[in-house]
Amino acid sequence: MSDAAAPFRQAAMPAVAAMQAGIILCLVAGAATGRAWLGDASAGLALIWIATQWTLLIPMARLFVALAAAGVAAAAVLLPDALPGLWRAVVQGTGFAALMMVLGFLRQPVKRAALTRDAAGYLLGLPPGRRYGAVLSGAQAMALMFNVGIIPMIGDLTEPADGRDARADPARRAMVAAAMRGAALVTIWSPLSLGFAIVTTGLPALEPLRLIAIAFGFTMAMLAATARWPLLPAEARPGRDAGPAGQGRAAALALVLAASAGLLAATILLHRATGLGFTLTAVTVLPVFTLGWLALEGPRGSFGRRLGEGLAALGDLRSESALFMAANVIGAALSAAIQASPLWPLLMSGGFASLPVLLAAFASIPLAASLYLPNSIFVVMAAQVLGPTALGEHHPTALGLALCIGWAVAICVNPISAMTLITGRLCGVSAARVAHRWNLRFALAVMACGALLIAAVYRAGG
Repeated sequence: MSDAAAPFRQAAMPAVAAMQAGIILCLVAGAATGRAWLGDASAGLALIWIATQWTLLIPMARLFVALAAAGVAAAAVLLPDALPGLWRAVVQGTGFAALMMVLGFLRQPVKRAALTRDAAGYLLGLPPGRRYGAVLSGAQAMALMFNVGIIPMIGDLTEPADGRDARADPARRAMVAAAMRGAALVTIWSPLSLGFAIVTTGLPALEPLRLIAIAFGFTMAMLAATARWPLLPAEARPGRDAGPAGQGRAAALALVLAASAGLLAATILLHRATGLGFTLTAVTVLPVFTLGWLALEGPRGSFGRRLGEGLAALGDLRSESALFMAANVIGAALSAAIQASPLWPLLMSGGFASLPVLLAAFASIPLAASLYLPNSIFVVMAAQVLGPTALGEHHPTALGLALCIGWAVAICVNPISAMTLITGRLCGVSAARVAHRWNLRFALAVMACGALLIAAVYRAGG
């Protein structure tokens, strides 16, 4: 075989990656052509894929898959009419799983690129008085592509060149905390985030672009306020006289921000042009963007190797994929059970669609997360259960804001969220300390402002 074929040999997919690619392709093709059997095929492949990955899943993912299977079995006996709806939940959940796959595919090449590290280094080289706000805001934009990966990147770039252990340095801790908070806040409004995908899928009456506009304005206000008042304890407070924590080029930052903006614009435009939900538009746009990145970044002749590494990363978030898919089915089973119960007329009444009920749902998300319950599972089930009720039908924007803002705050106060775990490891403290001490005042401030916004949108009839 000629050397010209070497890139293709290097990019050959193992069977598991090929199966994941099949899941994504069938899902996108089914949505684009309107052929439901392709979506069914994607869901079937996803179930087979989960079975092949069973021993590699974390215990919580295995537990929720088992609970989902039990819920389907119970419905088959007690509520057979609900089975078509449960299968639709499997197909919807396959969309969430596919989104996690393509996020892993994107993150692999992007996090290793010299351009992105150069961009983050520029933020860290700004004057101390502006550095925390710059990293907070920059992480917000860069997390559109990196997701949680922006936190270890900032942690790596702030490590001393001489190898000293700087985990206890308050100024360095502040930079890592800023990256974590920026990455968490972007989930309030980003159509590329899993939380937004879950909320817009679970609330059929919701207008996604309206939610994006309101949530984006709120997030920008929170960024401005918390950049001015970081609300961090002394052990993780930004330094006012610290030297540069990194170095980079403004041009690199501009290119990364332009790429993030282009990715966001492509997703929104595809949604407007096709009418597809944001889960499917993100699953469509992200692989194309990643392939373009791989083609442009890196030395000539390395495309095949880097593509192979990216395809292998499709499975990096396998546990999360299985977890969200299972949670969607569990939420659908609970919703079906509630609709068949005497509670349903009450939930569909105007009395249930009240502001106190909405604010109680909002507060329960971070409260449950602070008690070590996975916020993702809670929000998936809340969207599935509340979406068809009077609250979801008459006030979808207010409910969407409650779930999206609650999701972001829950990330910050949950000791078992990926972001708090990474932050605690990089800063030499427990994740519980990050969640319950470092982020407490910040979370309360965002919750208070969020409650005011939700109440205003509710009063306006949204």
